[in-house]
Amino acid sequence: MVACFANAGNVDAAVVTATLLTEFSPDNVVMMGIAAGIRKKCALGEVVIAERIVAYGGQAVLANGVIEPRPEMTRLAFRVRQDLASYLSNPAGLTARLTPIYERMDIVLPASTKGTKVAQGVVPKSATVASGEWLIRDPEKFLQLRELHGKIEVAEMEGAGVFAACEAHNKPVLMIRGISDFGDSKKDSRFHHWASQAAAAVTVDYIACGLSLNS
Repeated sequence: MVACFANAGNVDAAVVTATLLTEFSPDNVVMMGIAAGIRKKCALGEVVIAERIVAYGGQAVLANGVIEPRPEMTRLAFRVRQDLASYLSNPAGLTARLTPIYERMDIVLPASTKGTKVAQGVVPKSATVASGEWLIRDPEKFLQLRELHGKIEVAEMEGAGVFAACEAHNKPVLMIRGISDFGDSKKDSRFHHWASQAAAAVTVDYIACGLSLNS
């Protein structure tokens, strides 16, 4: 089955996911969408698959107003990590399957755009993803997230909620995102469409060729 969130944010994502899990009890959950990537770490139109979620919203307010971050970190379930490692282990096979899918969907990324890095291939990569309530438009704030975990390359607003709901229901979950912007003032909305299409293409291929259907 396919469903969508009504609004952005981890709260809505958790509520919708929990409701669907309760009513339909699926064996697996795969979430897809778009996200911001750190410039020089990601390329526009690139597809990333989350290997780790860092929920950065938790904080403690200490004496004299000092803020102490208390992020929550979630890794993929062991079986999902195995599936993902196997899926990404054959780049040539991925290219052979995904290239015609991209062609059928008319996903044609420009070679470059004003010096901005654009994806030059169809093979997705795994990445650590920060998830919270910031709609990031400041690259310095984006880079600050790497102080919580040095491998953070991507930021979005629903993953932590989805992963929390799936953990509560003991369901395996994977998140696939297309990089639509760099979380700064130079955002180019043209890549929203391409990034979402690319994420959809990878999601379909992963379900068909990477997902273990045993619960």
